[in-house]
Amino acid sequence: MDIEERISRASSTVNGPLIVAVACFAGDIAAPSELVSALPADCGAAFIFVQQLSRAGETQTLLATSLTSRTTLPVINARGGLMVERGSLYVIPLNVTATMTGARICVTPLASGIACPADALFTSLAQEFGSNAIGVVLSGGDSDRALGIRAIKQAGGITFAQYPGSARFPNTLISAIDTGCVDFVLRPNEIAHELARISQLKETAARGTLEHTQITRPEPIPTR
Repeated sequence: MDIEERISRASSTVNGPLIVAVACFAGDIAAPSELVSALPADCGAAFIFVQQLSRAGETQTLLATSLTSRTTLPVINARGGLMVERGSLYVIPLNVTATMTGARICVTPLASGIACPADALFTSLAQEFGSNAIGVVLSGGDSDRALGIRAIKQAGGITFAQYPGSARFPNTLISAIDTGCVDFVLRPNEIAHELARISQLKETAARGTLEHTQITRPEPIPTR
């Protein structure tokens, strides 16, 4: 089944915007910055950026600042209890595990032994949003995010990985692609263009579904 057909079928049963989780590396903000700079101002999806630490003990990153300088879309430092909205970008703090309960972000301290906080976010996104979930894996980190990528794929969502040839740290991308659960392998700016296209397709399909399900008034019966 191609992407267009999947979106059309999903739009008939799943309401709400697309929720895009982006896994990136705190030591490489170039890839997420390139992606965001190519997003249109009217993109109808919500974006959540989750970072893997680049070194032990790191407590801050310049990601939110970099994203803010690349887009007119609002960039928000996420906190527990925050409701995500379409057309906004949310940056998860370091050293926490983020999950979703409905459209609400939940955060807990990062437990020891968790190598990839993106897996937790991707998995909860798949559980909460099903075919409205999108997972994007960008350059860097020590984990291929395979668990989360598989969860989104199995829930009917769409998955992306950065083209390894465009990445500073390609090894984990190659491993993610080798899972067979990645729908698109593109450069970051190309991922943005495809996300905008998918968002537009979903909105168009949802409008078509609404039109077909509207109640129509019967024509009056002519009187003699």
